[in-house]
Amino acid sequence: MQRRLFIVIGIVLAILAVVGVAVVLLNQGGGIVSPPSPSEPAEGAPTPEVIPTVEVIVARQPIARGGEFPPGSLGRITYPETQRPPNAITNEAETIGQIAKIEIAPGQIILRDYLRPKTAGPSGEAAFETPAGHVLVAFPIDRQSSVAYAVQTGDFVDVLMTVSFVDLDPEFQTVLPNKFSFITTEPIIIGEEVVGTQISIDPSKATDEGRLSIENEDFPGFEFPAEAQRPRRVAQLTVQKAKVVKVGSWLPEPTPAPIEEGAPPPTPAAPDIVSLAVTPQDALVLLWARQTKARMELALRAAGDENADHSTEAVTLQYMLTRFSIAVPPRLEFAIDKSEEPAPTPTPLPPPPPSQ
Repeated sequence: MQRRLFIVIGIVLAILAVVGVAVVLLNQGGGIVSPPSPSEPAEGAPTPEVIPTVEVIVARQPIARGGEFPPGSLGRITYPETQRPPNAITNEAETIGQIAKIEIAPGQIILRDYLRPKTAGPSGEAAFETPAGHVLVAFPIDRQSSVAYAVQTGDFVDVLMTVSFVDLDPEFQTVLPNKFSFITTEPIIIGEEVVGTQISIDPSKATDEGRLSIENEDFPGFEFPAEAQRPRRVAQLTVQKAKVVKVGSWLPEPTPAPIEEGAPPPTPAAPDIVSLAVTPQDALVLLWARQTKARMELALRAAGDENADHSTEAVTLQYMLTRFSIAVPPRLEFAIDKSEEPAPTPTPLPPPPPSQ
């Protein structure tokens, strides 16, 4: 009985202890509280400004000049709308079919000014108009070599070339014939006695460019060419499938002067140069030909024939004689008497002006 009384008293004391602790905590502001609700601005306080933002496209990896934008190369960052750079793109789709006009570093915001269509027309940017694997070279033209100025931007042309050959002295590397002078010996006389001989070089102009002829032993002499050596010319199709990137200069055209009222419009100046896209090896061919003063002309390819490979045979005098069956006339002992040719018909005089 006494034992149960002690148990009840213990339980009551425990309950009283718990209640006391709770009262102390409440008086001190402790205890479990619910999360604070968003505070509302005090009456009359200004409402905080919300800054609008926008997502812009940035590079996640280096993009080379002229390179494309592969998947995964672009990302997004949030930027204040009011501080967004001009022309910054906000959609990756804007880079489809585009290439970089400049070298772009990782983290750099992509601007529309950095983009250029992959298949754009002439824009004045020569490097972007040159096909991959080719170089751009300047080629001088006139009315004859430009197919009567028919060559236009975007055309494909072949280069016709003629080269003339002459005979050289293999040691001197000079055009034949050589000049020639005799080497003779002369006696050395002291007083009336011959004491020896000396070598003398006769720089006689009579033997310059001559050839010793001893066919007639009684009257030996020198033969001379009647004219300079005739070069041996050959023509061939050389550089093929060169793309005409631009006709004329890349510099902007000057502003024309104002035309006076009633005056005829000025005649546009004919271009004197074109830019050709060729392989690096063909660029060396054109450089060599121009510096050796070879004659070059352009041949315009037909539309749709841009990729054809043409095989041609070099044209020489012998080729012309053989292909067209041109007979070399024999040397005869007679000729046509020009005195028997009919007299030319006189040109009629213009009629006199009408009398006043």
